[in-house]
Amino acid sequence: MSTPTTTDALDQQIRSTIVTTHNRSRPGFSLIELTAVLVIIGLLMAGAALAVPGFLQRARNKVTKTSMTTIKTAINTYMADNAGNAPENLSALVPSYIEPGTELDAWERAFYYIPTPGAANPFNLVSAGPDGEFQTSDDINVWTMNVNSAE
Repeated sequence: MSTPTTTDALDQQIRSTIVTTHNRSRPGFSLIELTAVLVIIGLLMAGAALAVPGFLQRARNKVTKTSMTTIKTAINTYMADNAGNAPENLSALVPSYIEPGTELDAWERAFYYIPTPGAANPFNLVSAGPDGEFQTSDDINVWTMNVNSAE
């Protein structure tokens, strides 16, 4: 029998290191894992892209209703300051009662406003809504709107 030499011990250690290193997987992601993650991200983005227009529409409706409520309050204040007379147009409210730009709805279109003295409501204030056409089902009227609803 021969006694192990230093060379044999060194060979044994090198073989052990090679086997251990070879059996361990490399750190990182495989191509399949990366592809799966990209597909999932793509699906999430597609879902978000479909949902965003509905959110924008409801947000514009809500902004328009809030603007109309602000204008209604400004008109009432104007009437209190002017012996109950409503302003002839909304530009008469700028800048004393409302800030410039407030007289536009969320679609950047002017509100329909007309004073109606002697009627049940002292003025009429309407937004054409998303379609931009007056006297359609999506019009927003200050007297009939539900402020708490974005619809």
